[in-house]
Amino acid sequence: MEFRRRHNCVYKELGAFASCEPIGFCTADGIEIGNWIGIADREVVRQLPSVRPVLLDIESWRRHLLEPYQRLGPGVYMVGICLGDSSSVLGVMDRKQPMLRRKPGKDILGRK
Repeated sequence: MEFRRRHNCVYKELGAFASCEPIGFCTADGIEIGNWIGIADREVVRQLPSVRPVLLDIESWRRHLLEPYQRLGPGVYMVGICLGDSSSVLGVMDRKQPMLRRKPGKDILGRK
């Protein structure tokens, strides 16, 4: 599993495992930065104490290296959670694909 986010004008890839790479997540004040600690299934995430759901700064994703990226359109975001003090971010999976949410209105990430 691989996720892509845009950092300035370059795409950065995030794997399924913890890399502590910076990842943006959307808040009411804008975009904050946390550390990527990988992905977990939504059934596991429901059992974690004191987590806060967030929308992640992810542009596209793919399951395997040989598959093309599946782009997330404007208003579609990958769901994640912040653990503890919001410095660690975990992506939420729904079985074998990312859990996605549609948010109407202007796209926070500036996608068209």
